[in-house]
Amino acid sequence: MARLAAAVAAADEAPFEQAIALIRPFIEESGWFDRLLADEVARMAANLLHLPAMRASRKGAARHLVLARTERIWITATIIDPGEPLPARIHFSGRMLLCRGLSGDVEGELYRLEQGRAVSAGRRCWRDGAIIVLDERREALCLDASDRPLSFLRAQLAPPGPVAARIHDRASGAPIATAQADESHARALMLLSLLRLQERRDAVPAFAAALDAPLPEQRWAVMREYLALDTAAALSALRLMARDEPDAPVRALAARTLAQIGAAPCPA
Repeated sequence: MARLAAAVAAADEAPFEQAIALIRPFIEESGWFDRLLADEVARMAANLLHLPAMRASRKGAARHLVLARTERIWITATIIDPGEPLPARIHFSGRMLLCRGLSGDVEGELYRLEQGRAVSAGRRCWRDGAIIVLDERREALCLDASDRPLSFLRAQLAPPGPVAARIHDRASGAPIATAQADESHARALMLLSLLRLQERRDAVPAFAAALDAPLPEQRWAVMREYLALDTAAALSALRLMARDEPDAPVRALAARTLAQIGAAPCPA
């Protein structure tokens, strides 16, 4: 685990392609994972109170053992229970996936994003132990239903900038939902919300600085908090947003909000 931790730390700071190259050997050769499991089983046999220092989670039929987790890099061992029906939705995680099956051949249908829709790219089969590499910004694999448990060693690496995860209907390919997976912005917005709840008007410069977010939805979320904290201080930034915001929907929201503020009676 020390080698993995060192590689993850280096990859976390490296350019995207170099980060992939640093993590890929840990997916191609899983002897380190076998040794880790053997060591933990031996410790639990020797001490019934021993708990491995790894998080575990479950979502539906999938169980995950988190081997490494940073904002940018996730490495997990995953087991998918048998008997699950074919998924009705296609999930594009927005990350690069490196995956190795640990329980036999891996089969499923590959989908690609084309003009905003999920389109089938045909069936795929990876032989036992083969490495699956998918750019899940535009590719997704829907696994076949299986009568046996499926196990995988998986690494997901985020490209630079915010990560956009997308869900599409499998039957029609139509988009269902989009989520921005940007943990640093989520933390920043939570802190701004706390400052607003505490009426910390001395923190106005922090709100103004946070308006320089990379995504339009993020900029509008910050603006809402800014207006709620100190409408008068936020007005100049709101005017700029209504005039210069590159995203048309957010620009329209800013203009409409500016008009509503102008039409509101003065509280004095």
